[in-house]
Amino acid sequence: MPRTSAPHRPRPETAQPSVTPDRWPELLGGRTPTPVQAGAIPALLAGRDVITTARTGSGKTLAFLIPAAARGIGMSAARGMRPEVLVITPTRELAVQIRDVARELGMPAGRITGGITPAQTRSEASGKGLIAGTPGRLKDLVNKGELDLRGLRYVVLDEADELLSLGFLKDVGDILRAAQRAAAPTHLQMAMASATFPAAIRSVAEQFMKSPERIDIMPDPTVAARADEDILGGATGATHLLVNTSRADVLDVTAEHVRDALKAPGGCVVIFCRTKHLVKRRAEQLQAMLPGELVSPLQGNMDQKKRERTMQQLRDGQSRVLIATDIAGRGIDLPEVRIVIHMDVAATAEDHVHRSGRTARAGRPGVNLVLLIPEQRALWQSIRRSLPAPLHPPVTREESQIDKEIQEKQGGGGNRGGASSGRSQGGRSQEGSRQGPGRSSETRGQSRPQGQPRDQGQARGSRDGGRSESRSGTGAGRVGPQPARRRR
Repeated sequence: MPRTSAPHRPRPETAQPSVTPDRWPELLGGRTPTPVQAGAIPALLAGRDVITTARTGSGKTLAFLIPAAARGIGMSAARGMRPEVLVITPTRELAVQIRDVARELGMPAGRITGGITPAQTRSEASGKGLIAGTPGRLKDLVNKGELDLRGLRYVVLDEADELLSLGFLKDVGDILRAAQRAAAPTHLQMAMASATFPAAIRSVAEQFMKSPERIDIMPDPTVAARADEDILGGATGATHLLVNTSRADVLDVTAEHVRDALKAPGGCVVIFCRTKHLVKRRAEQLQAMLPGELVSPLQGNMDQKKRERTMQQLRDGQSRVLIATDIAGRGIDLPEVRIVIHMDVAATAEDHVHRSGRTARAGRPGVNLVLLIPEQRALWQSIRRSLPAPLHPPVTREESQIDKEIQEKQGGGGNRGGASSGRSQGGRSQEGSRQGPGRSSETRGQSRPQGQPRDQGQARGSRDGGRSESRSGTGAGRVGPQPARRRR
């Protein structure tokens, strides 16, 4: 069980920060602070709790790490697994990324996630002033008494909207309650950072914080959000486009846009699909269509070593095409993503924002492209209505021409709230599909009704002789609410 009653005592050894708090901009290495950094860092340096919302790629990671480093929090080695700084993240990849950024600031940092053995976890996290980890593994080690929270001074929830979604809410709440009890009577400083912060969970987040200061970097700074509105950031610097296509042609259209984006050396492309099964199949098909390029899949069935090797190949330029489920939309930072391609419409507006934020980062240009098939038009209409204006692609005539019969055959795709987000019950698998392998919509015989004309708004490069999606499983898929399955 977690230790909860020990009084708070200052750590006997304190490392000196590399700069004094008033000189924190030096930790940016000469870069100009981004708006979120300029707003959040002074407030956190003053010891206040902060909730910050800003688009992806805006520098949130340094915004919450620099205040700790500048005050010497987490800068000294710990005894065992007793960190001063704890960063809770929804994904393994994001935990690794935060650990690496913290190390660049001179902080002894480790991570606690799934995919590594208990011995590796002890080696990775022991003696570290900062630990980044995922909720399930962190809670497990807290309950076992292996992760000692009595030395904590600073806690961060990164990608807070995802962490406080239904799947992670209980684990995160248990960790925070244990941390606050261990720190009592001293106040445990907290920061929450995200690209989106839905209104439904803001009140839950604030119960763990003391008079948190809100720092919202909005796409339009002249428009203030009401208290009950959702706040959405996103890749506001990208060019947002939509191309109407069909299930039969979506692979060809994708391949053509990838070729165009990668004509010049360097850079990469990120492609999003709805399920693990589709990622695997489409990666194989695109690999055959893109000779000379390494197409890298990323999905939840991959072991941790393979996932890390995949990301390293992309960062090293050995691979320039990533095809992934929505897990890759949370926290993965790749250099110069020239285009994000949505082969399937995202399940929610929040997921679309996070996908889109993989491109146009750190002031670079980028393109965010939605490939829209008729079966997903109703779902897209609900997503579009929930996006902030800067993320809207130009409206096309075809996208509003919704055939209700087609949507019903695909499982009621127009219902935003019931769209399959790919998270299994309990939220621990972030990209699990409701349908098992081999059960795509195509194998259920849901092809285009006979006599229905092909979409007139198809993208350039679509070809009748291409690979039929009814064979390859591009997945209009079951994107709406599904009836409960009877146990057999």
